[in-house]
Amino acid sequence: MSIDFRQKLRLVQIVTGCATQKEMYARFKALNPQTGYDPQRAYKWLQGRSSPRDAGIYEDIARLLDLPATGEAVRTCSFAEFRAMIEARRGALAEEPVQATALGPAGWTVQPAPPPAPSPTTRPPAYLAGRYLAISRAWAPSRRGWLVVGILTISPDTGTGMTLRYEENLPDGLLVMTGALQRIGRNVLALAINAEDEMFISFSLQIPPAPALALFGIFNGAASHDLDMRPTASRILCLRADPVTPEALMELSGYIPNEPEIVRQTLLAIGISGTRVAPLSDKLRDYLNADGGLVDTPSSLIAPLIEGLYDMPRTE
Repeated sequence: MSIDFRQKLRLVQIVTGCATQKEMYARFKALNPQTGYDPQRAYKWLQGRSSPRDAGIYEDIARLLDLPATGEAVRTCSFAEFRAMIEARRGALAEEPVQATALGPAGWTVQPAPPPAPSPTTRPPAYLAGRYLAISRAWAPSRRGWLVVGILTISPDTGTGMTLRYEENLPDGLLVMTGALQRIGRNVLALAINAEDEMFISFSLQIPPAPALALFGIFNGAASHDLDMRPTASRILCLRADPVTPEALMELSGYIPNEPEIVRQTLLAIGISGTRVAPLSDKLRDYLNADGGLVDTPSSLIAPLIEGLYDMPRTE
């Protein structure tokens, strides 16, 4: 098993200037058409859940960075030794980019300034606090037409007023994002971030009457399984599920078929009474599936625009 591979791979991204795993793959592919570097597996590597078993990947890293070392040396050296090898070849690496993007080891991260205390006009209503089962259209291109079930938790916080935590139990692991919740007019807003996985979701939810049995709104970000990381937005419905244990909610979380019976079973699992399940399931699916329920930025539409813009004659 590689030592500190997660940190090493993040440093490779910084040094090469690759913002996405697709860019990283292109660099490796140009260097070695038979490279074993896999963008999908790279997400797990960056989360520290595994490391490459293919020795050729470490050889490719050494070649990509022009290091005077074997692939085995890249695999077995510590992160500090790996960084020293790069600096010996390229000169001292600036600390600031690593800190600013939070891509380095925990010891390098910069502690951000504490947010200002919320004013009474921006503090969300206290009755929003609780656990919710969040249902939305799936963003991943491989799961189009499906739904994704997440867990949204709103908790009081002395510093920011309230915090929002959003979780999805995905096939390759648990995705967790957190952020401060703020009230603006009749809505609450939150930018939930997972800096480790370089993921974010922005929430805009309408404030319901007490006791907040449901939250409706829009959220946007990028699918964790989309190699292009294209911006995507969709409707979301969050149903209060305080009586359900966090463990039981986690069992419900993940991708589910966008089918009436599956949605009904999900609603029954959080305590919706049997007589209300069928009509609520139908209305929920109408809400999520209506036109505009999912909006993305496919490359098939963007590429012609970019091509047209760059082909336009320029005026002096």
